[in-house]
Amino acid sequence: MTVDAAVSATTGTLIATRPAGRYHRCSIAAPDVATAAVPGQFVAVEVQAPGTLLRRPFAIAGVDTAAGVLHLVVATVGAGSAWLVAQAVSTRLRLTGPLGRGFTMPADPGRCLLVGGGYGVAALEWLGARLLAAGHRVELLSGAATAQALYPVTRHDTVAGTVVETTEDGSSGQRGLVTDALGDRLRDGDAMVYACGPMPMLAAVAGITRRAGMTCEVAVEEHMGCSVGVCMTCVVPTVHGYARSCIDGPVMDASRIRWESVDPPREDGLRHG
Repeated sequence: MTVDAAVSATTGTLIATRPAGRYHRCSIAAPDVATAAVPGQFVAVEVQAPGTLLRRPFAIAGVDTAAGVLHLVVATVGAGSAWLVAQAVSTRLRLTGPLGRGFTMPADPGRCLLVGGGYGVAALEWLGARLLAAGHRVELLSGAATAQALYPVTRHDTVAGTVVETTEDGSSGQRGLVTDALGDRLRDGDAMVYACGPMPMLAAVAGITRRAGMTCEVAVEEHMGCSVGVCMTCVVPTVHGYARSCIDGPVMDASRIRWESVDPPREDGLRHG
């Protein structure tokens, strides 16, 4: 999906906010955005919390095109995200989107491995549903530090043929890192790999797939300012120079990123919100 896709500044209506494990799933009626979006893209939402001058970027976790509704999965990590999940139903929200590049759909049916960390799985659910509908074999690997940090995949049969959960402390699913599960699955044969989650996890996924000789796309997680390519806050080092994750991404070819030069997460662990 290129940045030439339809982008609009619009006003949506919050129609529901529901808990999703430790996260929140916000549903917003915004037909122009819902009908144009593809998995991997995001919206920038204007928030009214003190000290939040810039719009906040949130990945689109799914859409209902018939109803004109888009879904956002929100982790309460800052003033902007806390403001959004506290809003009452029927609140009018100013937003811009869909923004950025989405995931690439394979031309021919094949095997696809989706690797998600924490609530990064939310965007992959939507991608998985699209891939299944197109005839691909889909396996979803969902990992987090603890069971509480896992994003709850609600309808496995519509998202992937196989869903594997991992936790670092062994409190749910397999004990270990989600990247360990990826290495095991890659021994079963070729696959197109998609990943969404924290940058250290994406770097590990990129290394594993590079050594296996397999194609991998990652949705990078960088702090964004303007969300439209002007401020250069969200740049990612690539083999072709610095790329803006808001318009050249957030989905990028993992092999093109210079992972050794990617800045580590901030000390507070926040990149947006």
